[in-house]
Amino acid sequence: MTSEQDDTRRLEALALYDIMDTPPEPEFDDIVLLASELCQTPVALVSLLETERQWFKARIGFDLAETPISQSVCAHALENTGLLIIPDLAADPRTSQNSLVTEPPHIRFYAGAPLLSPDGIAIGTLCVIDTVPRPEGLSLTQKKSLSALARQVVVLLEMRRNSSRKDDLFRRQKRISSEVRAVAASSIAAQEAGGIGTFDIDVATGRMKISAEGCRIFRLPVQDEYPADIIYDFIVPEDRHLPSANKSRVEGTALLEAEYRIRTPEEGIRWISRRASFHHDADGRPVRMVGTLQDITEQRAAHARMQAMIKLGDVLRDMEDVQQAAFEAAELMAKALGASRAGFGLVDPASETVMMQRDWRAPGVGTLQGRHHFRDYGSFIDDLRRGETVLIGDVTTDPRTRDHFQALLDIGIRVLVNVPIFDKGQFNLVVFVHYDEPHDWKQREIDFVRSVGDRLQAAIGRLLAEHDQDILNRELSHRLKNTLSIVQAIATQTLRTVPERAPIEAFEKRLQALSSAHDVLIHRNWTGASIRDVVSDTLDRIGMLERADISGPTVFLGPKATQSVMLLLHELATNAVKYGGLSNGTGKIHVSWNVDGAPDHPQLTFVWQESGGPPVTPPTQKGFGSRLIRLGLLGTGDVDVRYDAPGIMIIMKASLVHLQEAG
Repeated sequence: MTSEQDDTRRLEALALYDIMDTPPEPEFDDIVLLASELCQTPVALVSLLETERQWFKARIGFDLAETPISQSVCAHALENTGLLIIPDLAADPRTSQNSLVTEPPHIRFYAGAPLLSPDGIAIGTLCVIDTVPRPEGLSLTQKKSLSALARQVVVLLEMRRNSSRKDDLFRRQKRISSEVRAVAASSIAAQEAGGIGTFDIDVATGRMKISAEGCRIFRLPVQDEYPADIIYDFIVPEDRHLPSANKSRVEGTALLEAEYRIRTPEEGIRWISRRASFHHDADGRPVRMVGTLQDITEQRAAHARMQAMIKLGDVLRDMEDVQQAAFEAAELMAKALGASRAGFGLVDPASETVMMQRDWRAPGVGTLQGRHHFRDYGSFIDDLRRGETVLIGDVTTDPRTRDHFQALLDIGIRVLVNVPIFDKGQFNLVVFVHYDEPHDWKQREIDFVRSVGDRLQAAIGRLLAEHDQDILNRELSHRLKNTLSIVQAIATQTLRTVPERAPIEAFEKRLQALSSAHDVLIHRNWTGASIRDVVSDTLDRIGMLERADISGPTVFLGPKATQSVMLLLHELATNAVKYGGLSNGTGKIHVSWNVDGAPDHPQLTFVWQESGGPPVTPPTQKGFGSRLIRLGLLGTGDVDVRYDAPGIMIIMKASLVHLQEAG
C-alpha cells in the first residue's frame, strides 16, 4: 500500500471520531498528566495528525495547541505499531533539523506510543517529551505504562464516538460503563503503584476533587471532594511564601512545580512534591488547576543523609581539634535526621557527670550547656561505658529512661542518641542528638547514626594517636639534641689541647648541621622535607640566604636523604664562605634543580653554581669535605665538578625514587 493510501485511511479513521478542534476534556487531560508523572517528563501530549498539521487534544507543559506537520516528530511514530523512542532528537537525522529542536522550546527527548484504531490504523500518538537528552530512554515499567495509557486514549475516543450515536446508546451502554471502570481502575492502580495522588481544583468554586491516594498522603478521610484550602492549611508557614506553592498563582499553561513541607498530627513534618498546571477557557481565564501529589519525605531524608556523610568525611579529614570535630559531626547528624538539638559533652567517668558544651539547636529549642549527672536521666551510661551507641526512640517507654522520663521531657528530650568517644580506653566525650517529639526510627536512620558514630570514633582515635606520636617525636628529638650536645662537649673537651683548630671547628659545625637537619625533619614528623626548605635553612644558618638565587619545582626528600643532603649543603656553603662566591661582599650562589627522565624512573638533577668570587682553582689536597661532595646526593657518586672562570659549578644527579624513600 502506498504512502498516499495510508494517509487516506488515517484521515478517514480520524474523521469518524469527530474530535479535531474540540474543547479540552478532563478524561484526556488526566491521561497526559499521568503520562508526564510516570515518565518524569515536563511535556506530555495526545497528538492527532491530519494532512498539514498535528493538533493536540490534551497537553501538559506545552503552550502550542497545534504545529505544522513539518514540525511533527509524532509523524515518525506512525510508521510502526510499537513505541518510538528517540533519546536525543538533536542527534537523530530524522529530527536534528526540526525547528522545535533547533529553536525554542529546544526539545531533546521523545517517546511516543501510536494511537491505533480498532482497525489497526494509527491516527496519532500519546507522547512524552523532555528538554534534555535521555540516553537511558524509558524504563520497562514506563514503556508498558505509556503503551497502556495510549490504549486508554483510544478507548476514550471510542467511548466518545459511541456516545454520539443515540441509536446505539442502549446497546453499548454496558460496554461503555465497563470501559470507563477499566480506565478508572488503570488510573488508580498507576497512582497507587507510584504513590502519586491527583487533584482537580475548580477555580470558581474553590472545591477540589482529590484521589484516594491524595487523601492518604494528607491523612484525610477518603471522599470525593474537599475545599481547596484544606491542603494549603497543611503547609508549614515558612514554606507558604514559595511562589509555586501559592494556591492563588495563575500564570499561563506552564507546569508549576514545588516541594514543600506539611505538618500532620499523626506524623509531624513531611515533604510533598506537587506538579500542576492551569486549564483556561476560550477567553484565557483559568478555570481548573490539575496536578499530582507525591510524598517525597524518604527521598529527601536519604539525600540529606548522603550529603551529611560526604560533609562528615571532609570534617574528619581536615580536623585538628577533637571538640570542634565532635560539634560539627553532631550538627551534621541532627540536620540530616531533622532533630531539634545536637552537640557534645566532656565526660567525667568517676563522678558520672557530663559538662555539656555549646550545642546546635533548632529555632525555639533551649540550650543544655552546663553540668549534668547521667543517673538523673536513667541507666544508659552503662551502655556508653561499654562503648555502645545509645539510641532511645521514646524516653517514656524505654526501660533505660522510663523511670526518669519527666526529667528528660523537662529539658526537651523525647528521643535521644548518644555516641561515646574514648581516649586511651577512657570514656571522656559524648556526642548527642535530641528530638523534642516522638520519632519513628527507620533502619536506614539507625544505620546512619551508627556509621557516623563509628567514623567519628575512628577519626578521633587517629587524631589522638597522632597527637601522642607528635609528643613522642618531640621527646625523642629533645633527647637526641641533648645527645648531640653531649657529643660536641666531649669532643671539645677531648680535643682542647690539639693545636690545629680548623678540623675541630669543622667537626663541630657538621654536628650542628646534623642537628639542623634533625629539626627540619621533626617539624614534618619525620616524613622528610622539601629541597627548598633544606637549601634555605642551610644558607640562612650561615647568614647568606639573601645572596642566594634559589629555583626549582616542589620536590620532597625522604628523611634519610634529608640528613645526607643537608650535610652536603653544609660543606658546599662552608667552602663558598671560605674560598668561593661567598668569601667576599659581592659574590652570589645560584642553586637550582629539576626532575627529568622516564616517568617510572625519574631523576633529580641538582646544580650548585657560584659566581663573583675569587679565581677558581682545583684544590691541591682533598679532605673530608671534598670527599663528601664527591659522594653526591645519595653517597653513590654521579657528580660533575667544574672549575670554570665564573665560579665553581657542581652538578649532582640521583634517582628521585631513592631520594624519597622513607628508610
